[in-house]
Amino acid sequence: MISALLLAVSILASAVLYLAGLPFFFLFLFIPLIPFLRGRKDEKTCPVCGFRTTDPRIAFCPYDGSPLMGPASP
Repeated sequence: MISALLLAVSILASAVLYLAGLPFFFLFLFIPLIPFLRGRKDEKTCPVCGFRTTDPRIAFCPYDGSPLMGPASP
């Protein structure tokens, strides 16, 4: 889903820059940097209820007690 949104936004921005008479090819150089700008790398999610937190002190879901899973957790 995010890749389709990223593609649509880059095509739209490129079209706007092209219509404004500006070179638009440089826009594609910044696309790989977008995941680093999100700032939600260390968000943990409960696999049962979907609770999300960025607090590093919380290891278990406060609603159902399930261990929270990080972005790298399977």
